[in-house]
Amino acid sequence: MSSAFLALWNDFPATLTDEYEAWHSHEHVPERLTTPGMGWARRYGTFVRPDNRYFTLYGLEDLKVLEQPAYLDLIRRPTDWSFSMRRHFLNVLRIPAIDFASQGRGLGGGLIALAYSVEKSAAHTRSATLAGVLQRLTLSGHILGFRIGLAEPNQPYEVFQQADVTNSNTLNVVVLIEGTTREMLEDVYEHVAEASTHALRPQCCLRSGVFNLLVSYQGTESASAREAVAVSRTMRWRFASSN
Repeated sequence: MSSAFLALWNDFPATLTDEYEAWHSHEHVPERLTTPGMGWARRYGTFVRPDNRYFTLYGLEDLKVLEQPAYLDLIRRPTDWSFSMRRHFLNVLRIPAIDFASQGRGLGGGLIALAYSVEKSAAHTRSATLAGVLQRLTLSGHILGFRIGLAEPNQPYEVFQQADVTNSNTLNVVVLIEGTTREMLEDVYEHVAEASTHALRPQCCLRSGVFNLLVSYQGTESASAREAVAVSRTMRWRFASSN
């Protein structure tokens, strides 16, 4: 059972969509899931020009999972393919968050992913207010469910410089809204965004968007060691000329 999650937003050049999808789906995320305490993962995306936008979500037993030697090894000793892909990442935002509130059942085909910077002294109270609004939307059937997470701002990450630096007297509030389809969520997006802004009264909105679910990974499917995740030569050779 996860009590925390790791949320990551990034853009990536649309000209490299095929390679990104192969690498991220078959190597990158499966490698991460070899980390003890990282129980599941989901990949989301929206495909636009010139840069695709992605959101990746990992379920964690707690935030100490990200201090595991196995996880740090993945960061500090990337595969050749991972190393070559890193240079193309754009607008990276990485937020390890503790679960604050959630409700609902099932995994939908679409997701609204929002991130805000909220005054620290008021973040818990305001997040509780927003949770009440989202509970009503869940009970009325407008959404499948929601998850709210709270996080310290500007958490260091060795791989990428964060795209957004916020006030140290704030908390990051991550709001995730599940829906059966992207179209369903687009119908409620403006209402959810307005309700979030009204309840949280954020200093700024860090990320806001609607995504399609691309891949869902269960922890029981994952390998026990990163060496077991190695992709086939055939897959890697498909993209060798672009590197």
